[in-house]
Amino acid sequence: MATTPDPVKVGASERGCDEGKKGATRGKSRDVVTSLEARVSRLESNLGTLGEHVDDLDGRCDGLETEDAEIHSSIKDALGGLEAGLRREIESLHLEIAKIRDLF
Repeated sequence: MATTPDPVKVGASERGCDEGKKGATRGKSRDVVTSLEARVSRLESNLGTLGEHVDDLDGRCDGLETEDAEIHSSIKDALGGLEAGLRREIESLHLEIAKIRDLF
């Protein structure tokens, strides 16, 4: 049969719990909790601010998309007008060339 070793006795100070420091340990725990709560609060605040910035950027992107569509439409209209003018000029040149051919 296997024998089990004798249990080792560990004193309170070896466990990290000195009897004289119980209040100090709880105070440190409370300080840590308070510090973490403050950090969480700052993170929540920053997250809210970040959300506002994202909403603002989203609105600006919508505005830029609208502006882009307007610019695209304006360019398309301008090119369409130029194309129509060039077609008239080309037609006019063809007529003049035809007249010159008729002379010879």
